[in-house]
Amino acid sequence: MNRLTKLTVFMLVAITLALPVFGQMGGGMMGGKAGDMMNRGQDMRSSQGIMGMGFMHSGGNNYGNYVTFSVDNNTGAVMDYGISGVTVFNSIKIANFNFKDSATMGALTRITNKDGSVTIQLHDNPAAVINIGTKAATTITFSLADGVKASNENDLIKIEVGDLTAYIASTNTSSVNIAGGDIRIESSGGNTIFRAVPVNMPADGMYQRFMGEMMGNRAGAEVSVGISDKYSIVNYSENMNVMIKSMERNHMRMMINSTDPSGKFIMMNLDNSSLMWDQRQKVNFYLDNKPMRQAMTADELYTARDSSFWLTMSGGNRMVAMMYIANFSEHVVDIAVEEATPTTAGGSEAKTPASTPATPGFEVVLGLLGTGLAYHLKRK
Repeated sequence: MNRLTKLTVFMLVAITLALPVFGQMGGGMMGGKAGDMMNRGQDMRSSQGIMGMGFMHSGGNNYGNYVTFSVDNNTGAVMDYGISGVTVFNSIKIANFNFKDSATMGALTRITNKDGSVTIQLHDNPAAVINIGTKAATTITFSLADGVKASNENDLIKIEVGDLTAYIASTNTSSVNIAGGDIRIESSGGNTIFRAVPVNMPADGMYQRFMGEMMGNRAGAEVSVGISDKYSIVNYSENMNVMIKSMERNHMRMMINSTDPSGKFIMMNLDNSSLMWDQRQKVNFYLDNKPMRQAMTADELYTARDSSFWLTMSGGNRMVAMMYIANFSEHVVDIAVEEATPTTAGGSEAKTPASTPATPGFEVVLGLLGTGLAYHLKRK
């Protein structure tokens, strides 16, 4: 009976970690079509024992752990787009979009037109990222759901509904118009990115600035890792490739390379069901087996010239981190959970050599899904 009790408690904890953090979304905001789809998706996942990031899809409906939406089988329009049960967009439409197909693989749904000039990528991750890449002039229209507000702010479009905040960044645009519940973006051929403040780890204005870095082609990629080692990788630069090589209880290794040598930021969202730590431990980053400098604030990282990292933890079980890698070819990045540096009797840190994590016998090798799906964000 004791073993059964422990197993029951473990399963309850695992299921809780697998679900989006609705309390941080304002709770009562969940409803309407997105709320119905989120509830339906949770029931489907529970019945099939599926947890964590990744879409289930049926009849044009996509049920993610964080994101839900439908795809119009005639036009390819994205309908009833919601995050954690909150409807954000009634529709997302591309003018003269000659729909070809919609394909789902893991945490990514990709919608394309017949001549390949437009690709829409929707990611099931805590930031609910949408990439829209166009090779020719077109109009993108986001139709806002009831109660959703949109405004221009520092060359970005700010989206607000309840406790949810998101931003849209767009390159090579000739005009942006917000009127009558619609956001109309006239693009001459470029990239439009929608990104929410992660619903499992809301923070300050660092996310708005990260979106701004996309306009200057300094946002490289975003990595989200959740329960059962499920992950989502979003490339914001077409020259960059990110691969998770291993994930263990106290160590994660990534390979990052780019043909563009200029510095890039990599955003990360990790939860404590994959990489495990407690309050007595410290998370350190290593670049090519050398300790990276830790910035004390996000602002300090944004102005860094040397490779550095910044991180923040919430409740001891979730972490948002960001790296700045100053120059590129190919790099190995290790994230290691280590014991905190001991202190002397006077309270200062003992002078012990910085440790470099040994290369473990990797038990799990995870390849990058969707390689080559990134878009190049050029300066305006």
